[in-house]
Amino acid sequence: MQHKFSQKRIESIMTSLGGIQPAVAPDFFYTRLKGKMQPAAEKKTIFLLRPAFVTATLAVLFIVNVISLLQTDKAAKPDSTAVYNINSKPATIESFAAAYNMNNTSVYE
Repeated sequence: MQHKFSQKRIESIMTSLGGIQPAVAPDFFYTRLKGKMQPAAEKKTIFLLRPAFVTATLAVLFIVNVISLLQTDKAAKPDSTAVYNINSKPATIESFAAAYNMNNTSVYE
C-alpha cells in the first residue's frame, strides 16, 4: 500500500519537527530506577508477631485465667466447720491482720 503525501504535508511535518529537543530525565532518576529494579531484600517479620505465635500465646493466657478463676471459686467457698459470730468482737486492725495472716514483723528484718 503506497501512501501519497503531498509535498506541502511533508514540509509541514518536517518544520514541526524542527523545534524538538531531547528529553531530559530529572535528577537522580537513574539511581531511583536502578534501586527499584533490584530485587528487594525480604522483610523479616519478628517471630513474636506471627499469627501462629500470637494465637498460641493468647490461648495459653486464656487457659491460665480459666484455671485461676476456678481455683479462686474453690477457695472462696465458706468452710462449713467454721462458726463466725459477728457480734463477739469489734473489727480492729489486729483482727484484720489475724484474718489475713499478716504479721507485725517487717519484711526487711
